[in-house]
Amino acid sequence: MDVIFGFVGDKFAVVVSDTMAVQQIIINKDDEDKTLELDSHKLMAMSGPKGDCVYFGEYIQANMKLYELRNGMKLSTHAASS
Repeated sequence: MDVIFGFVGDKFAVVVSDTMAVQQIIINKDDEDKTLELDSHKLMAMSGPKGDCVYFGEYIQANMKLYELRNGMKLSTHAASS
């Protein structure tokens, strides 16, 4: 079971996740990073099979960078979330 949550304050946000990679009852890894920095102001937390998380995270990260290169500005937080 993955644990990922976040909360927002006046001028900050905190994202928390566990670091265990578990498959059924076997602990595959105890130092798994479940977050990905999309840009200097955006962070994505992922839950699910590791391969899916890695490829989906890299796909989103690459598309955000492509948007920035094509349009000369970064995606807003609202646009990146949809």
